[in-house]
Amino acid sequence: MKKTCLLIILCIITVGCSSFSDTKPVPLHPLFSNDESKYSLLVVDEDGEYDIGNEWREKNKIYNVKTVHGRSSVKEINNQYKFIEIEKSPAFVVFNTKDIVLKTYSEKELIDFLHKN
Repeated sequence: MKKTCLLIILCIITVGCSSFSDTKPVPLHPLFSNDESKYSLLVVDEDGEYDIGNEWREKNKIYNVKTVHGRSSVKEINNQYKFIEIEKSPAFVVFNTKDIVLKTYSEKELIDFLHKN
């Protein structure tokens, strides 16, 4: 009981003191967005068909993606980031600052989601 109370008090102090900091919050995971108003995108493309960079974003009028992470191996991603659970390539995974908000294997579904959100 005492340990639980002490832990709660320490958490409250830590959260309270962190609000005085002027530094930007660090995302919980390296693939997560560090900007609350923009997404981070992971593209897993084993065949090298997709070049999702600035040109792709401009062509498709995507303005809410800040960072694009490209990977070429489903197996590598599944080993490194087990929580993503990619089934096939190509795969598109959209992250906010805390979690996966979309996982799809369709570029059209990705674009539709990014336009609506």
